[in-house]
Amino acid sequence: MRAALIGVLLAALPALAAAAPAFDADGYRRPPYRAPTPATLDGATVLDTEALVALRRRRPDTVLIDVYNATWAAGGFLLERPHPSLPGAVWLPNTGTTPLAPRWRAYLLDHLRAFTEHDRQRPLVFFCRSDCWLSWNAARRALAAGHAAVYWYPLGVDGWRAAGRPVSGTRPAPPGR
Repeated sequence: MRAALIGVLLAALPALAAAAPAFDADGYRRPPYRAPTPATLDGATVLDTEALVALRRRRPDTVLIDVYNATWAAGGFLLERPHPSLPGAVWLPNTGTTPLAPRWRAYLLDHLRAFTEHDRQRPLVFFCRSDCWLSWNAARRALAAGHAAVYWYPLGVDGWRAAGRPVSGTRPAPPGR
């Protein structure tokens, strides 16, 4: 009986997922996050790899923010090895999900204040992987928090590597800043 019920539920999952709206009431993308992304993000500047390199040359105080998800359990991130990211990036996992749990909203906003030293004009570049909505969501959250120089690098680590650029291992920024 239990196996039959599980089979029925598993068979219904694709239909349920298709029926769920792709965006919540506030306009944030819901799962699945790995899907084609738009070419624009209202209020943000979209960067390709060359534009990102030029921005960092022009504004070395630019904060690179990787928002790729990481498993959180027992009060910490579960990682076997460092996460490959853009050199100099800070990793704020789980801040692009929808709905965003209060813990992760506070984690994002606390770190943005710290990394920008309360300067809402300091450039913030959000990225993840190619075709990843997590960075789109996180960039929108920075805009909603009043940050004025928000950039989105939709090519993410995949595009960076494809351009022959190096990556480096990083660990998540600690919670509770």
